[in-house]
Amino acid sequence: MQAMQAEPLVTTPDHRTPSAVPASLPLFARYTLAPLSLIGAAVALYLVSLALAHRGLPAGCGQGSGCDEVLSSRWAQVFGFPVSGLAFAVYGGILIALVSMRFATSAIQRRRAWSALSLFGTLLVGSAIWFVGLQLVVIKAICPWCLAEHGLGLLVAAIVFFSAPALRKAVLAAGVVLVGGMALAQGFGAFYAPNVLRLPADENADTGPGSDRLITVLNGQLALTPHGLPVLGSADAPKLLVVLFDYCCPHCRATHGYLLEILAAQGGELAVVMLPTPLNSKCNPYWEETETRFEHACELARLALAVYLVDPTAFARFDAWLFETETPRDPTDARHYAETLVSKEALGEALQGGGWIDGQIEQNVTAYHNSGAARVPVILSPGMRAIVGRPESEKQLFELLEKELTLRPTQASTTK
Repeated sequence: MQAMQAEPLVTTPDHRTPSAVPASLPLFARYTLAPLSLIGAAVALYLVSLALAHRGLPAGCGQGSGCDEVLSSRWAQVFGFPVSGLAFAVYGGILIALVSMRFATSAIQRRRAWSALSLFGTLLVGSAIWFVGLQLVVIKAICPWCLAEHGLGLLVAAIVFFSAPALRKAVLAAGVVLVGGMALAQGFGAFYAPNVLRLPADENADTGPGSDRLITVLNGQLALTPHGLPVLGSADAPKLLVVLFDYCCPHCRATHGYLLEILAAQGGELAVVMLPTPLNSKCNPYWEETETRFEHACELARLALAVYLVDPTAFARFDAWLFETETPRDPTDARHYAETLVSKEALGEALQGGGWIDGQIEQNVTAYHNSGAARVPVILSPGMRAIVGRPESEKQLFELLEKELTLRPTQASTTK
């Protein structure tokens, strides 16, 4: 019995004496972690509330901006729930762990609080790497609010890791697995695109095919003669769509691709009247603040209309070329390409004259302003409620059009 009593007590890391785990945070962490986490939680709550209430974009972000593109992408949600909600949960977890540490009465309780802080710190670092990488490499657009949130997260994580008595590999691994699981869910899970809006059809008309064809949309406020405007397809097609769009708008780019696929399947039954509508204050008096992405919107719109004016048959090629890239075309490159499609001299004369071109842009931006639409593209047609915003997919756009226009099924529309 005496030999047994003399044996030393062997402890494991889970049975360290209370002095092995710090009783509280270091002084600098004590006065910074909670305030920074509260700020992070507030920003996350602001973003998630906008997303869930469909109240638009964060302050300082316009439509078509980097914020708009990032926050409307599949990478801004997990199974339809905004990722900012997950950020709010992480910051909330940090605050709870801090409270638990403050009132802990045993080494085990403090150790659990430290493990929780380490886990949440790992989540913040992993999420920052993932989401900033997505913006730079995949989306190719920057959301300042998102970057600020991730920068704050990295700062919080750095304070946690610097203060922690030890970083348990199991906890760090769990954080990496959770971030990886979120990334897989985003990449392969269902994507619920922001709902498109509809405007009432009201009183519109179409006089039918012929050189003097006249259509009216936006409750008769916008009267158009398709034979005198850029059209994808035939101006005498039985059904006509009218699209207000911007060549610098990423949502317009995606919708343009959907429209081309639908047009190809309709066999001449459908055509699209293209109305460039620059979101740039240089040529749009209704636009107060121009996003960097739209700095060349006026030049690209004028070039497209000039190509049409010189040779209407060249417009479709130039229009498709402008939308080919993920980011807006440089106007100098666009001018050079236009000169391969039409006469350089004639193009220069059309641009210099500018009367019809500037008048058309003025008509388009005024129509967009009068529509009250909150974003582009806007798809109009006599007798159809206008579609405002980017549809989730070609299939969704087809279904929206099919409800009010009789269309031939496309491959996408029959895909489950």
